[in-house]
Amino acid sequence: MSDTALRTIVEPITEAAAQSVQTIIDQVTTKLGKTQAATLAPVIAQYGPAFVAMTAADIWAWIELATRGDPYESYAAIVRRLPNQELANEWAAINQKMQTANVQNAAAVAWQRDAIGALLKALVAIAATLVFV
Repeated sequence: MSDTALRTIVEPITEAAAQSVQTIIDQVTTKLGKTQAATLAPVIAQYGPAFVAMTAADIWAWIELATRGDPYESYAAIVRRLPNQELANEWAAINQKMQTANVQNAAAVAWQRDAIGALLKALVAIAATLVFV
């Protein structure tokens, strides 16, 4: 997403820091138009309170975190600011399970890659003996 697009989305949220989620939706509608604002409205309704509680500096710090490429930490930083901490705790538990599954999957993929590599070496040896006979 371009810097201009990020500013287009963030500026209304930053300007509305002390206002309601509906005010954020209204400002996003003004900046992006009804169609795009309608598309973003459910996201704003769910995560708007986190942005309302942030200062402009907090929002820019979060954007930097998000653009560094750690989606889990970026999302966690927003979830921690939401009023429903049960959601944050549930998300943390699910995230931990996903991280464990990712490690297990990486090990399985590495084993498969090694097995395929060994098989290909054997096939190359067989093919080479047929060519050089």
